[in-house]
Amino acid sequence: MKLSVAMIVANEASMVPGFLEALDGLWDELVVVDTGSSDGTVAAFEAAGAKLVHATWTHDFSAARNVGLAHVTGEWVLVLDADERVTPEFKAQLLAAIARPELGALEVRFTTPLPYGHRAESSAIRAWRRDDTIRFRHPVREEVDVGARRCELIDAPLIHLGAVRHRAALQDQKRRDARILRAHLATQPRDFFCWLKLLELARAHQDETLWREAAREATDCLELAGRSVLTTEPFGGALVAIIAEGLFAPDSAAGLLYLEGWSPHLHPSSEYRLRRAFFREHQSQHEAAREDYEASLPDDPVAPRLGLARLALARSDGAAALQLGRRALEAGPRNPEALLAVASLTRQLEGRAALELWSDAHRALEPHCPELEWAIGEASLAAGDHKRAVGSFRRAAGVPPAGPSAVRLAQALLASGQLAASEQLAHQLLPAQPEAGLGLLLFDLAAGRDTTLELELTEESANAALRQWVDALVASKDRKVLRKVRELVGAVGNLFPWLPEYLLKKSA
Repeated sequence: MKLSVAMIVANEASMVPGFLEALDGLWDELVVVDTGSSDGTVAAFEAAGAKLVHATWTHDFSAARNVGLAHVTGEWVLVLDADERVTPEFKAQLLAAIARPELGALEVRFTTPLPYGHRAESSAIRAWRRDDTIRFRHPVREEVDVGARRCELIDAPLIHLGAVRHRAALQDQKRRDARILRAHLATQPRDFFCWLKLLELARAHQDETLWREAAREATDCLELAGRSVLTTEPFGGALVAIIAEGLFAPDSAAGLLYLEGWSPHLHPSSEYRLRRAFFREHQSQHEAAREDYEASLPDDPVAPRLGLARLALARSDGAAALQLGRRALEAGPRNPEALLAVASLTRQLEGRAALELWSDAHRALEPHCPELEWAIGEASLAAGDHKRAVGSFRRAAGVPPAGPSAVRLAQALLASGQLAASEQLAHQLLPAQPEAGLGLLLFDLAAGRDTTLELELTEESANAALRQWVDALVASKDRKVLRKVRELVGAVGNLFPWLPEYLLKKSA
């Protein structure tokens, strides 16, 4: 069974040795489309015996991938990227799968190590019996349609290294992908799948401005096209859901009306039902929300159960909420929301000792899980157990402390009365974590210093981060510092007009 591996590259010399080493023994043909490398990428692949194809970069990932597909000759095609690593388990499962005559395509799981010890999971169709009708589509976040061919999931994941980058590199990638998608949509505004990809890009990077702008533009295009345009599109529900998420607050009646207005025109979708359930939950339509959450369970065993847990809490049934949280955690043992729900409810309902027992048991199942330590830190901080929160956030943040968990560590230090340590850590975290700058703002006010910070944060992110810092300052019960901050808070009133009243209310 001849297997062809197809890929596109551009200046990937640093990735090539590890890629080839992991891939060794799997491929019969390696087709590499180079889109303009100026480093040692081409020479490295040529030395390994790859078939090199040179193509001009047209700002279209699908077009580049399709160039490669036109040159493969194997019975099966596997599409990879230079920042992906196959494992021995993946090799064994792939070779066993392509030997089965009834299979026509394979879906591949990816595990992506994220900064600060976290990871993300995803999947996509990446292998199929070679067929000239199967080609990639969409300029960014490209995908293939294998039609009615029988497709199965390979359980052993590929390791994707692309997200372990400096913050600036991730922002550059976001800007590149957004630029490509916007250029495509300028000429094809009714490519609603690309609108979905642009909105998913904004959500993944938590770019509220891009998300809101793209949601409004996509809505205008949908209204011009007519609502029937999404009736047969399987992604229609996901598109409407992410638009609603970007445009409306959860408790917005208008958001629920928007979602319900689309209901007759959409292909059944768990994403749509989940978003509608969330809005119904916040509109106190609990029975309707429950129906939507339960209808979503076959497609998603985690998020609907967490929604049902919140509904249980709304009717003061903490035991049921905890049980639902635990069931969600069984399906997603590293899911941050599920971990936070179980940690918080365990702490509230059963006490600190029970939280310790549960956390020890979960560590045995999921070693080196920073999401768990973060959740314990959040549950402890909410319970006023500041010392425990400091220890948990310290484990989540790593050595040296870094990432969002390190910001929470600095806030826990402040809440526990360790003001100097908190300020020192906040200084260390800038500029990689601009949220730390809001803590420095409070420290500057407390010391009577002028603030000259310039932070790359949206208004929503800055307000949320500052509220967390204020909460930590109030928890510290340092009356002298609180009094000084209250005296000078008017100096930043133009930036945070809500702050004086919030501080007064919290410290009353």
